[in-house]
Amino acid sequence: MRLRELWRTTPFQLTLMHGVVFAIAVMALMGLIYQQTAGYLARQIDAIVVSEARNLTLGGAEHLPERVTQAVATDSRHIEYYGLFSAEGIWISGNVHTLPPTLPIDGVPREIHAKNLQPGARALVKRTPWGEVLFVGHDALVLTGLRTIIVNALLLSGGLILVLDLAAAAVLSLRPLRRIDDLRAASRAALKGELGVRLPVSRRRDEIDMLAGVANAMMDETERLLWEVKSVGDNVAHDLRTPLNRLRARLYRVHQETKLEGVDRLMIDQALAETDEMLTRFRALQRIGEIERRDRQAFFEPVRLQSILEHVIELHAPLAEDRGVTLVADITANAPEVSADPTLLFEAVSNLVDNALKFTPNGGKVTVRLSVREGGPRVEVTDNGPGVPADEREAVLQRFYRAKRTRTEPGSGLGLSIVTAIARMHHFTLSLDDARPGLSVALDCWPRGIEG
Repeated sequence: MRLRELWRTTPFQLTLMHGVVFAIAVMALMGLIYQQTAGYLARQIDAIVVSEARNLTLGGAEHLPERVTQAVATDSRHIEYYGLFSAEGIWISGNVHTLPPTLPIDGVPREIHAKNLQPGARALVKRTPWGEVLFVGHDALVLTGLRTIIVNALLLSGGLILVLDLAAAAVLSLRPLRRIDDLRAASRAALKGELGVRLPVSRRRDEIDMLAGVANAMMDETERLLWEVKSVGDNVAHDLRTPLNRLRARLYRVHQETKLEGVDRLMIDQALAETDEMLTRFRALQRIGEIERRDRQAFFEPVRLQSILEHVIELHAPLAEDRGVTLVADITANAPEVSADPTLLFEAVSNLVDNALKFTPNGGKVTVRLSVREGGPRVEVTDNGPGVPADEREAVLQRFYRAKRTRTEPGSGLGLSIVTAIARMHHFTLSLDDARPGLSVALDCWPRGIEG
């Protein structure tokens, strides 16, 4: 399973999104816990600072410096800070030797920032009843430890959530991806022309099954309509061949047994020619139907294109000589074999050469070329006839369509349609290009890629 396909699946994205939302919720919860705890600890530190300042001033002014010194000495954790200053700001005792300029002398605890203090430390400055200035501070060591614990918990839980979320997303995406692969396989078979293939539907009846059910219903209706259309054309061609054959037989009998002359005989000849052309078209339509109904793999075998082209050229050499057209072979000897129906492939190339000879003027040239491209072997039939305009090259592959430049020539307009049907059956690519002058028809003898 390709990773980029895993990332694009809806279960993976939804699970990942839920994990991100959960991680954000955990972070918000931890942040709220820290905020509430930090506020509580700040209030506790404020109470400690106020209590220490009050206790120091209770014993009177005579021994206040000694009490400050003793408070410093008894602070074994080194988180308490004291300083006693004269009214003029001269240091008297304590481990703080300079009054912070940012703290007002009002006895209210505030946060204090200093190099040797942790973020969140609190302190107050108050004037004693005897005129001295007392500084009392408390470091926020507990708050710093709590912050470290919460940050570590966030990192650890965030990493765990991310790993578990990715694992859960991958596990939840595997089953839908396998089902999508099954749908792709069935869709590729349908694209190759296997009309009886249907998309698999599980017992879960989830959204994938609902879409598969709708697609199967569409394929059922498409198959029904397609076979109806094909059967109409085939039945018309089949049913009309008998009366047309009878009509031709009667016209031929009239032509042979009567003594019509002049315009009457000419009309009979024209009627015979028109009847022959109609019969040729019906036979071509039936041939296309036979090709389209044929089992696509039943007659496939390794085929040497060199042999097929040599037989086609041998077959058409007398016709080319009669028309005064030079038939040239340019066949590479190292072309690989292809998996194909040899009879149909011979028919396709033969139709291409026959078309080229038909529209190439006397003294012209038709080249049959076999070359090897990156994808596989290519068969090209090139002439120097009138060619086909660029805006008509797709249309001439359709049934009965004839290019404007060649509509005066005899023919049914179904030769390229037969080649198209054979190419489609083999999943080969048929393309038309300008030969300057003339037309170049290329048959790329390797299967077209089917996306999905």
